[in-house]
Parts: sequence; C-alpha cells; structure tokens
Amino acid sequence: MRQLIVSDFHLDPNDPSRYRAATEAITRCPCDQLILAGDIFETWIGDDGATEFDFKFLEFCGGHSGDTLFIHGNRDFLITDDYLQSLGISLVKKIAGPDLIVIHGDELCTNDHSYQEFRKKIRTTSWANAFLNKPLAERQTIAQSLRQESRETQANRAESISDAVESEIQQWLQQFSSTLLIHGHTHRPAVHCNAFGLRCVTSDWDVSGIGVFVDTKDDVITVSLCHLSPDNTTVTEQWTRYAGTPEWKRNSSSAVSISV
Repeated sequence: MRQLIVSDFHLDPNDPSRYRAATEAITRCPCDQLILAGDIFETWIGDDGATEFDFKFLEFCGGHSGDTLFIHGNRDFLITDDYLQSLGISLVKKIAGPDLIVIHGDELCTNDHSYQEFRKKIRTTSWANAFLNKPLAERQTIAQSLRQESRETQANRAESISDAVESEIQQWLQQFSSTLLIHGHTHRPAVHCNAFGLRCVTSDWDVSGIGVFVDTKDDVITVSLCHLSPDNTTVTEQWTRYAGTPEWKRNSSSAVSISV
C-alpha cells in the first residue's frame, strides 16, 4: 500500500505552467491512494467558477490512483463533494486513525487568533450560501480582495504566529492514538520527531514541491519526505517503524531509497 500526500499547489489559471508541472510530477509517482491535502487551488469561488485547467487537473488526479481523496484547505473549502465525485475524487474532512492522520494544517495554527476567528466565520453554511448566491464576477472581486489582504497581513506579522502549535499537534496525536501526522498549510516542509510521534509537513509549490509517501508493507511503515518535480523524484528524508510500536527510526542516507 502506497499513499502519496501533497498540498498547497495554489494552482491559478493565470499560470497554466503550474498545472502542467504538478501533473507531470504526480505522473512520476504511482500510488494506491492520492491525498490532496488542501489549497490545491489559489482560490475556489464556487464550482461554477472552475476553469478548464481546474477540471482537467482534477480529472487527472481522479484517475491517477485507485482512491483519490480531497481535504479542504483554507483557499478551496468551497469545492463541493458533488463536483469532486463527478471526477472520481472523494471529499473527506480529514484522515484520522492510529496509523495515520492527514489534515490541511490550518487548524493547528491556533496562535493566529484573527485567522481562526475568520476561519470559523467563513466555514459556516450561512456564509457559504450568501457568498455563492452572489454573481460570479462579484465573487471574483471579493476573492481578489481577500488574497491581497492576506498577503499584507502575512508580510507584517511574525512567522511564528502562523506556524503549527505544539500543544495542538500533541492533542491530535493523542486523540486518535496515532504516531504519524501529515499536514500542509504552513509552507515549512520538514519532519519533526518527538515523544508523541512523527509530524511531516508538505510544502507549497511553484514548478516543484515537497510531498510525502507512506508505504505500508507487512508490518513495516516507511515515511519518505520527497522533492517532486516534472523531471525527478528525490527522497530528502526517510523514517521507518514497525506497526504496533510507537518508535520511529530515521534511515541513514545510505539506506534511503524509493521506487517510483
């Protein structure tokens, strides 16, 4: 069983090259399950606003593996289950179990109080319905305004405010009796190992990015942080543990390998 987790492509129809790069990179990575962990699109203002680039990319993802899942990000939370299902993709709120947790990651950034208040507001059914009932052109204008406001906010605050909070990470791992948490959102790709388990963070993308493979074979689970591009797939860090045990062991550089 091989799972590939990617996030934060931030695809924008104004830059078709990013769609091509993401498609070519994923094509190089056969998997049994593809998990799109949010912010796949720079904005999603409603299914009626999807472009041909968006449609073709999701159609490709839906056919890439036997099981493709989509987790809402903070930028594409308005994409609907019906739209995804039509392209062979299942919408899930999260993946959460003893072997693996996958979330977008913004729910971990609880020190960013203003963002969390905004997130709570716009994730309500009433807000979504009111927004989607507006004309498409008006929704596009609102989305552009929110994006600009977000850029200005990020440029004028400490980076630590928008990072994942350790107590939240521990709570997720303990709640689901898990030793592996994978998320995106923060754009800080890395592997963090502590007493509670392993946390892997995917990256944002330009024409390449960092994704995570989870390989399960018999009783061995291997997690590989990989640089994915249209030209190659390179393992940057790899960890292994035996199922049923909490300890993760980092593989030495000579032992790091992955077949794609």
